[in-house]
Amino acid sequence: MEIKQRKKTRSKKFLLILVLIIVLVVFGGVVGMQQFIKMKKTEYAEHMPEAVSLVTAMKIEPTKWVPSIKATGKIRPNQGAMLSAQMSGVIKDVLIKSGQQVEKGQLLVEIDSSVEKANLRASEAQLPQVKKNYQRYQTLIKSGSVSKAEYDNMKASYNQLVANIEALKASIKRRQIYAPFSGVVGIVKVNKGQYVNMGTPIVRVEDQSAMKVQFNLSQTALAEVKQGQDIVVTTDVLPNQSFPAKISAIDPAVNTATGLVEMEALITSGQQKLLSGMFVNLNIQLPSEQNQIVVPQIAVTYTMYGETVYVLQPLSDKDRVMVEKMQARNPDLKVDRVYRAKQIEVKTVDRNGNFAQLRQNKGLKSGDLIVSGGFQRLSNNVLVLVADKNGVGETAPATIGNL
Repeated sequence: MEIKQRKKTRSKKFLLILVLIIVLVVFGGVVGMQQFIKMKKTEYAEHMPEAVSLVTAMKIEPTKWVPSIKATGKIRPNQGAMLSAQMSGVIKDVLIKSGQQVEKGQLLVEIDSSVEKANLRASEAQLPQVKKNYQRYQTLIKSGSVSKAEYDNMKASYNQLVANIEALKASIKRRQIYAPFSGVVGIVKVNKGQYVNMGTPIVRVEDQSAMKVQFNLSQTALAEVKQGQDIVVTTDVLPNQSFPAKISAIDPAVNTATGLVEMEALITSGQQKLLSGMFVNLNIQLPSEQNQIVVPQIAVTYTMYGETVYVLQPLSDKDRVMVEKMQARNPDLKVDRVYRAKQIEVKTVDRNGNFAQLRQNKGLKSGDLIVSGGFQRLSNNVLVLVADKNGVGETAPATIGNL
């Protein structure tokens, strides 16, 4: 029995050891296979052709740059006024139509003044007799036939009647709305027979023979602007159109609350297309600068760490050999259009429309090729293939016109 028991124990130990050996062999095989796969992946990655990104590029040429100061302003007419009722009453007559051209001094609207006119006729009827009495008292006072008190009373009665007549005439005139200057009337806001109170708006009159722009600039810009300086005016209401203007007035004082200076410009052409109260954009053009680096804004990558552009550099001898081997497998890959894209830090000096003026530095100069499109898979020092077409924004005009 003891011998049988020993044989069973040995058999169990043998099976256990055999299972452990099999497990170790399997585990070692799995680990070895993983290392083999990793080695093959590394080997494949080392021999895998480098990726080539398709981009568009442009050559930097020395360009004239016209710097400008941007502002927002509001159109106002040469003269404009909302005419209102100066007296309460019923509208007797409306002598104009909305949008009509009127002349200075033309009667536009009349408020009923029949009572005032009746009182004026009554006063004017009394004036001849009162005047004769006053003249007679002037003669009598010289001969001493009347007292000084009687003469003064008559003089006061005459002067009061004359003053009443003048007051009635003024009251009647205040009930008649005249055009203060030649121009165009707007929408007539009253009707015949309507009762209006003092201050009720009646009609707007505008002299649109010349249109102006009112705007504000920071006091720090005063050294760069002067009367007669050229301005380009644009508005979203009339896209792709610009209006030349010149600074006509600069306020002699700075607003102490805002630090801004109020200015006015006179539009010299196309003013008939603009309406008063319209908001417009202004570009005050400063003296031009020659031989500047100007690129499309889309070519500049803006990040929280700064601004960069991708400059294309020729291939080294080693890169050329590699690209030639890649070309054997891909005939569309033209070696003479493949470059290394190097990321260069830049600084934007000014912007105008679609373009940006960059400060010249050692890494960026005239004659360099820069990437203008195809940034999706682009990173520093990658191979790029330059497409045979222009990038978006390379030739697009700025959003403002030039004088």
